[in-house]
Amino acid sequence: MRNLPNRFRAFLRDEDGLILAEGLIMLPLLIWALVAMFIYWDVFRTINMTQKAAYSIADLLSRQKNTIPLAYANGLQNIMDFLTPGGHPVKIRITSFECNAPTAPKTCNATSGSYKLLFSYSPKNKVTDLMTEPEIQNWKTTKIPTLNNGESVFVVETSVEFKAQLQTVLAGLLVGVDDSTFGQFIVTRPRNRRLCLAGTSTCT
Repeated sequence: MRNLPNRFRAFLRDEDGLILAEGLIMLPLLIWALVAMFIYWDVFRTINMTQKAAYSIADLLSRQKNTIPLAYANGLQNIMDFLTPGGHPVKIRITSFECNAPTAPKTCNATSGSYKLLFSYSPKNKVTDLMTEPEIQNWKTTKIPTLNNGESVFVVETSVEFKAQLQTVLAGLLVGVDDSTFGQFIVTRPRNRRLCLAGTSTCT
């Protein structure tokens, strides 16, 4: 019993296995950091790729003449899938319209004019909820710049359904990244007068 205090003090001063103990304490934090970095990198990579691909689609459409064939429009989905590898499904919706403001001030903005819908289409019918003429009027005050009478633009909308590649508790709780949908809304003026789709009767 006399040696018990001495043995206890010797045990407190003993540093054997200290690195192992610290390593076991830090191991969960290290694993969390590795998982978090991978998931956050995948999120920003997906957003960045989708944005660049959407601008590429908009640029392709801006170079077309008045009417694009349905085969060309559906082929845009193949281009989008090629430009966004990674397994996250991407959908496209294209909406073309022009300003109808025959009276002064002959502009389409929050207080005057209206939009005439030329077409709303989703390549390969990936998006079933297409825009209608009353719905695009809401864009005047929020998303579309002022247009002059007869001026047209088209909107390329994309949505990517992001799913974490590591389906673990760490992804949903500790890292704070859940499955979600990211979108792009790109307004582009065609280089010709307007963008029309074959098979529609609105571009007359």
